[in-house]
Amino acid sequence: MANRYCVTRILAACALLAAICADASPLAAASRPIEVSTSTLLWNPEDRTESEAGKLVWAGGIEIASPDEDFGGWSGLVVSPDGATVLSVSDQGHWLTAILLYDERGRLSGMAEAKLAPMLGLDGQPIAGKTLGDAESLVILPGATDGILGKAYVGFERAHRIWRYDLETFGAEAKPEQLLTQRHFGRLNNNGGLESLELLPPSGPGREPRILAITEDTLDPRGHIKGFIADGHDIAWFGLMAREPYSPTDMALLPNGDLLLLERRYSPLAGVGMQMRLVSGGTVTRDAVVDGEVLVDVGQRYSIDNMEGMAVRRDENGDLLIYVISDDNFNPLQRTLLLMFRLEVPKQPQLAPTEGTLKLPRSPEADGSSAGASESEEADQPPR
Repeated sequence: MANRYCVTRILAACALLAAICADASPLAAASRPIEVSTSTLLWNPEDRTESEAGKLVWAGGIEIASPDEDFGGWSGLVVSPDGATVLSVSDQGHWLTAILLYDERGRLSGMAEAKLAPMLGLDGQPIAGKTLGDAESLVILPGATDGILGKAYVGFERAHRIWRYDLETFGAEAKPEQLLTQRHFGRLNNNGGLESLELLPPSGPGREPRILAITEDTLDPRGHIKGFIADGHDIAWFGLMAREPYSPTDMALLPNGDLLLLERRYSPLAGVGMQMRLVSGGTVTRDAVVDGEVLVDVGQRYSIDNMEGMAVRRDENGDLLIYVISDDNFNPLQRTLLLMFRLEVPKQPQLAPTEGTLKLPRSPEADGSSAGASESEEADQPPR
């Protein structure tokens, strides 16, 4: 039965990958299968029995390697609701799609059918260069299949902007729609911009989803990390309490409206570290300064690297499965890791709020908005 279930999931995932990487035109032909090899990880390489990760539970992980020169730099992550497929963006302007494999205990154990495709620019040509191709954040508005295909919102650094790609209709041939640029949200640090994106419910009937964004290390006048909610071109700002030496790299909106925040640190002496904070969604309002409970805070004793992308889904028991991927910076001394954790929920959890109960700002008109921004000096940068 388990084998039959696994085969069914793989066949369904193949159909999705065929749609996004179809070879119907010269542009789509640039989508190509790549060779990848994976090896399973222990959470603590020195103690194979350890499975606790703060308030999370280790649920498997893999190290991924490829001889393809374009493989690496993965910074944004989406996992389908059934866990079968994954979509990622790199900071050099590429899409990655693949099938995820699990062992008999449901632990993440491998990757198959990996494919790369160039991200296209407004002119329909592959994005060229680090300045334009530095994709750091990704969130999907699901389409009819409720998988990795839908409308992909991508946040870019350096040339700061948010683009939207219609992957459901056009697959890897999708040209972006420009939603927001630096003139809408002001000056951001060159290499510390739109690191985290999420989508919030529309502020009214017939409107687009609102965009929630948190920068990596651009500070407001109070010294807090800048975040904003965009309703169209109207911007409402808030601050995130910095927890040095950590910087936020991604976030996920949970079913109950709270935010799970992924953060990383790096220093030549202490090496890498990973932290996750749980932020109450009801605290994210105009001019607020938000903080949250730390769920996990670990260093390089554990199987981590430069963790940058995160995705969350629910399993059949209602628990949350959290996936995080690392950006290897195309550095041979770093690794591409894909890790999975379980956040167990109470037996009678509070489910997703009904429409209209989410306590995030309903509209810029109600909560105030500003397109102004303050410039902050860029601090010493960890690996990106």
